[in-house]
Amino acid sequence: MALQTNRQLEVVLIDDDDDDFYLLKQAFKAYSNQLVLRHLSSSTELSELLSSVSALPDLILLDFHMPLLTGLELVATLKQNLNLYRIPIVIWSGSLDASQVVQCYQAGASSVILKSDDQPSLERSVRALCIYWFETVQLPTYM
Repeated sequence: MALQTNRQLEVVLIDDDDDDFYLLKQAFKAYSNQLVLRHLSSSTELSELLSSVSALPDLILLDFHMPLLTGLELVATLKQNLNLYRIPIVIWSGSLDASQVVQCYQAGASSVILKSDDQPSLERSVRALCIYWFETVQLPTYM
């Protein structure tokens, strides 16, 4: 699908599961070739990336259950940074209880999505995610 922009859009996935990345990459490719999915395995890798790039990612997908900093802690840290707080952060996790979902939103998560069990469901979730974040809402431009 063609997105409502002429440029490539970058989504950064922070997830320590390589299999999840592979499946998600296939789902993003099935949706649009304008989306670049970058995989990082830890909050340390994200810090290194964000300090070394001139263009910020358009969206961050973040697993809740991570080593070092949890997804919840990382959301709170990113939202306190004046250069990064505008980047939408979507928590993407296999299992969350109701109190964890509330905590994600309180920390500043833009959305919370449960990981899909099969590829067709994952592709539907990615399609809905992309339609919302890249075709429906107006995102800020980073200068």
